[in-house]
Amino acid sequence: MTDGHWTFEEIAPGEAHRHRIVAEVHSTKSAFQHIQVLETESYGRGLFLDGRIQHVAADEYIYSESMVHPAMFLLEGSCERALCIGAGPGGVVRELLRYPGVGEVVQVEIDTSVIDVAREHLPHVGTEHWSDPRVRLRIADVLEYLADEPGRFDLIVNDLSEPLPGSPASEVFSARSVGLMRSSLSERGLYVSWCGSVGPRSSEMAARIGAVVGRVFPHAYRYVTHPQSYGTVWMTVIGSNLPLDPLGADVAEIDRHLAERMTGTLRLYDGVTHHHMFHVPKDVREAVAQVDLEQPIQLLVDGGALT
Repeated sequence: MTDGHWTFEEIAPGEAHRHRIVAEVHSTKSAFQHIQVLETESYGRGLFLDGRIQHVAADEYIYSESMVHPAMFLLEGSCERALCIGAGPGGVVRELLRYPGVGEVVQVEIDTSVIDVAREHLPHVGTEHWSDPRVRLRIADVLEYLADEPGRFDLIVNDLSEPLPGSPASEVFSARSVGLMRSSLSERGLYVSWCGSVGPRSSEMAARIGAVVGRVFPHAYRYVTHPQSYGTVWMTVIGSNLPLDPLGADVAEIDRHLAERMTGTLRLYDGVTHHHMFHVPKDVREAVAQVDLEQPIQLLVDGGALT
């Protein structure tokens, strides 16, 4: 939410993170959500959906790079087809297109208004990715799209906004829907989803989303980053049908992989960062281990639940 000239976003009970608002650049209500583009004092322009931060210019790269490059390293830079779920402004799409070994990227976004707003108001993300011949943009509900899609993907990236009660995203995080994602993958395919905040008082939603992926897939690998604009440590999970060893390659090997199989320059991800990501702190590991899979997945926001 926004409060006067500040954003206000609860991270945990009694804990919030705020950004000073310099200007409201754009505000509209679509059929699905309230879309705002706000200019913040410290982090620049950013996208907010239903009052909750999606990204801001100064550290958008942290989120987008961390959602794509660990999985692409595990896929050895080769991906015949990738699916981006949501991914609104397209930062994840942009990062995937750095790899010549990516054949096709399908972005399925339910809200065409987010795309329109991004084209007009979020130049820091870039719009050239939608002109790339490898990209297919589909305005649809991803569950309906996958039910009708006969093909298989080597990578599925879940970049939806938070699964707030009643939102289009809420069902996509359920075990049933993650199972549909798994059935849409090739044998070597990977499923990547953000999980959320893993601060000392805010880890329940992230731990439970990660636990769903661990329940659906035979192998699940968690890692952490720190997008400062979120005000918290952030967890992501990779689900795989096959066993992987995210820490099996040394720093130099990962850097060689990037130099040989990727174009452009990254600001966050390299071999050192990769190893840092997958060395998950003890308290986060314990929070994940304590999840009761028989209980509904409680969301921090508004007391909603996923099953």
